[in-house]
Amino acid sequence: MRIMLTVWPQACHLYPAVPYAQALQLAGHEVVVACPPGAADDIVAAGLTAVTCGEPDTGGWVRDDLPPDPQEMESLAAALRVTKDERDIWDVFFQYYLMGVRFHLPPVPSEQNKALVEFARAWRPDLVLWDPWFPAGAVAAKVAGAAHGRILMAPDYSGWAVELYAGQTTPPPVDPLARALRPLAEHYGVEVDSELLVGQFTIDPMPREMRLSRDLAAVPVRWSPYNGGGVKPAWLYDRPRRPRVALSVGLSTRTYHKGEWRAPKVFEAVADLDVELVATLNADQLEGISSIPANVRTVDYVPLLQLLPTCSASINHGSSGTFWASVAAGVPQLVGDTDEPQRVIVVDGENSKMAERNILSKIATAYLESRNAGLRLDHQKQSVEEIRAAIVAVLEEPRYRDGAAAVHKEWLDRPGPAEIVPTLEKLTALHR
Repeated sequence: MRIMLTVWPQACHLYPAVPYAQALQLAGHEVVVACPPGAADDIVAAGLTAVTCGEPDTGGWVRDDLPPDPQEMESLAAALRVTKDERDIWDVFFQYYLMGVRFHLPPVPSEQNKALVEFARAWRPDLVLWDPWFPAGAVAAKVAGAAHGRILMAPDYSGWAVELYAGQTTPPPVDPLARALRPLAEHYGVEVDSELLVGQFTIDPMPREMRLSRDLAAVPVRWSPYNGGGVKPAWLYDRPRRPRVALSVGLSTRTYHKGEWRAPKVFEAVADLDVELVATLNADQLEGISSIPANVRTVDYVPLLQLLPTCSASINHGSSGTFWASVAAGVPQLVGDTDEPQRVIVVDGENSKMAERNILSKIATAYLESRNAGLRLDHQKQSVEEIRAAIVAVLEEPRYRDGAAAVHKEWLDRPGPAEIVPTLEKLTALHR
């Protein structure tokens, strides 16, 4: 088969898709990863074929249609009867997911998206697998006559929203996801229906407790951590002489933020402990931190697949890549989370103020705590002493090690990327 993958062109979206592309390629299929400029080097480094669609967009995030409209967010939440328990999910969907989707779906179809669709039309893939944050892939699949499915890289915000709209008993308000996709779809005469929004099936690595959509056709799979590789530093050769703890807050955080709001308290909390803290923070993230204890090693970057197997615990922000790498390493986790509403406050056309927690932190924390596999870390409300006690607990109390081991086993029990290839072949034949 010919198989095209397409993703939002950044490493944090590409990396989760790489194991599926590699598995399909190793199974003898012809695989390409096609997307706007920005990810070609990482695609090629993974041993895959890259297709760059269009020219780089130098406009960035300065666009009138991108900032979320707080009034629309509130009016739609009321009209759709979003419950208190669902409010955090709705806020993430409306402010973060939709803003990311709209970045590559401007009101007038972009040359990048036209190039993507034209490549698919010319190459004629049998199957298109697309990133939910980049639904232009669904349009490309329909134009090319291909079967198509989504690759979840986080809990399913778009699937949840589509189900929310479908469950309304009265005519619902305009769906903002459909509205964003419509200009590109109509340019090619493609109908915007639920299949275009959520695919014919979904590759879903989320356990049941972390799923948001309920009734969509899903292909369960094990999340396979991929970091892009790297040269192993000499200090990782030997086993650590004392418990090692990783502090990592992901690729997106280092790209978009200066200052790391959790680090100062965490640094102070471990200063008097007989542990080694390895903090994967760059210069921007360390900005404003004046004191680094002697038992804290700061490194600009080290692949988590190299670091975490040497660790006894992971302190992280709960986002998918770091969370699942920690699960794969079998270590208990402390996930940074706060009680703030998940709000984006637009300061000007280019800068925004956001909550000091990751959009996935509540879901990740709830899952870990339900399994005794970790604890919540709230840097805003917890004292240094409370954070220190939490670190000691996950390092020393057997229940957290046992809980992490149980989560690791559940993760191992899910089929790996290579094991779902026959299912994808059958689904392609079914939907073509």
